[in-house]
Amino acid sequence: MINLFQPTLGDEELALIKDVFTSNWLGKGNRVKDFESKFATSLSSNSVSFLSTTSCTEAIFLSAKLFNFSKSDEIIVPTISFPSIGSAIIESGSTIVFCDVDKHSLNVRAKDIQKVISNKTKAIYITHYGGIPCEMDEIIELCNQHKILVIEDSACAVRSFYKGRACGTIGDMGMWSFDAMKTLSTADGGMMYIKDTDKRIEAEESLYLGLPVKSKSGLDSSSDNASNWWEFEMNRTGRRAIMNNVTAAMGLSQLNRLDDFIDKRKEIFEKYTKELKNTGDISLPPVPEFEYISSYYFFWIQTEHRNELAKFLLDKGVYTTFRYWPLNKIELFSEYAIEEYPNSDYAALHTLNIPLHQSLSNKDVDLVISSIKEFYAQL
Repeated sequence: MINLFQPTLGDEELALIKDVFTSNWLGKGNRVKDFESKFATSLSSNSVSFLSTTSCTEAIFLSAKLFNFSKSDEIIVPTISFPSIGSAIIESGSTIVFCDVDKHSLNVRAKDIQKVISNKTKAIYITHYGGIPCEMDEIIELCNQHKILVIEDSACAVRSFYKGRACGTIGDMGMWSFDAMKTLSTADGGMMYIKDTDKRIEAEESLYLGLPVKSKSGLDSSSDNASNWWEFEMNRTGRRAIMNNVTAAMGLSQLNRLDDFIDKRKEIFEKYTKELKNTGDISLPPVPEFEYISSYYFFWIQTEHRNELAKFLLDKGVYTTFRYWPLNKIELFSEYAIEEYPNSDYAALHTLNIPLHQSLSNKDVDLVISSIKEFYAQL
């Protein structure tokens, strides 16, 4: 089966993990610090604003806590969003307000957001679909006018840039995913950017038991004036959701190879675009008019024959799917779906993600293309 996603792992990752084993310190340490710093540098950003964690979902839940979402708040969520966003908002006690998206790019636009803003709107979550950035200037301008926080879900946009600025660093907070399906994988893991320095400190303490950030060695040294080093204090309630040296070592190796990974994905993306542009009724991912760099995480097509094509490809050994199923169509969130979302409905009926990852061989890519063309030749 040709997979939709697949990591690329090898001796480089094993060598760095072996070094961690040899050091006999598997927990959070220098490898994590190095990974945070080098990841920030790869985005032309200052590492002081970055913090690693166990997953992008953990960062999403933390964002609701950091910005004190409450029962009186409304949080705008594009219908095409990751489910963790809806769950985090519900758990905070605040209200989800869905908005529609562009039916072809599946990205939210300022005009979609404008329609659902109220005097209770506190924040919006932005998803850069498939690694192609949203039109952020218009969104930021609108949100600044209404004093709305902008939180970027950049899980699919690990090296995407909008007009020279890394996706995830444009709003008030951003987060990235390094799970087993991502271009840069640490098996599980995540990173976040937090613009406000005080919020960044609060986040670090919240993710490590509420211990003061000034404590660098864990529980036994968190009380600087204690005569007994096992005494400690806490600045706040906290959980334990920190990256460790093993996963960070894997991340450091993956980061060294990330340019090559993205170059390969770009090559495949461009080949799909060239070969499929005049095939049947297929429409391809639209090209933004602004300056951008994509991570090439998804390639998607839209067609009236989506379901039949997906089954045909599965029989050929090609796995496809649609991400992300609209949150307004999920029963758990249905009480918040109080409007019509025609663009989202269109996307849900017509969109198909086809395989795109750096481990695809030329033979794999050719099979995907030829299979799609064969399907349309039989119609």
